[in-house]
Amino acid sequence: MKILLRFPLIACLLVLVSFRASETEKPSIRKDNRLLATAWYAMSAEKQACYLQTYRLAGQQLETMKKQKPKPGKSWAIVTDLDETLLDNSAWSVKVLLEGKDYPDFWNDWEKAGKAPAFPGALDFYKTVSQLKIPVYYISNRNAKNLDATISNLKNLGLPNADSSHILLKNKTSNKIERRDQVLKNHEILMLLGDNLADFDGVWEEAKSENRSKSVADNATKWGNRFIIFPNPMYGGWRDALFSYKRGMTEAQQDSVWTLHLGEFLKAAEF
Repeated sequence: MKILLRFPLIACLLVLVSFRASETEKPSIRKDNRLLATAWYAMSAEKQACYLQTYRLAGQQLETMKKQKPKPGKSWAIVTDLDETLLDNSAWSVKVLLEGKDYPDFWNDWEKAGKAPAFPGALDFYKTVSQLKIPVYYISNRNAKNLDATISNLKNLGLPNADSSHILLKNKTSNKIERRDQVLKNHEILMLLGDNLADFDGVWEEAKSENRSKSVADNATKWGNRFIIFPNPMYGGWRDALFSYKRGMTEAQQDSVWTLHLGEFLKAAEF
């Protein structure tokens, strides 16, 4: 021990060597780009500000849009996604990535636990919606088998319409078009909220990256009005599109895809 105290550099090296085995068990935060994105999402005050700001602006827009009248025989409804729009799952995301795993690892248990918190500003917004007597439909790709747990999660947060007729979860497909059409049978959709483009319109279902961007521009007047979008740098259609919606790629294959797309992007920055 005296030798180590006299030579602190040797002591540090021994500590590093002792942790060498654990490096193969859990990924370094530098090796998985999603860990850095998830760290920002889970811990940054900037993320908190984004949600407070967006929900406040959504509330202001709601006050303006409610003055419109729906089509005869229809009433207004709000459609919202759940995960990373209303419910914060960053605790699950941090856990799964630090364990060196990926979706769907631990996800079913997380859903069944029903303990996801609401984002800042969300509860105030939906309280306003409820006071206006506008029903809320939650269209989410959570597993329909965990409906009771999701209902419990929303009820515990004090959210309106937390019941089986207003919570439309994934049964056979993640495509949300059919479930939105279900709402449209009796309602007009005043506002849609989500973190993924496919939460808003079927034009973004498994669309190529370049088509996704074009469709965003084509719908420019809807953003901040009928379409309210939240940030999600962790996962979603943006990443799926870059990988051509393919699953199970090796680490080397993923690196190649990132290199290709980033290289194409940098062409616009040549100077």
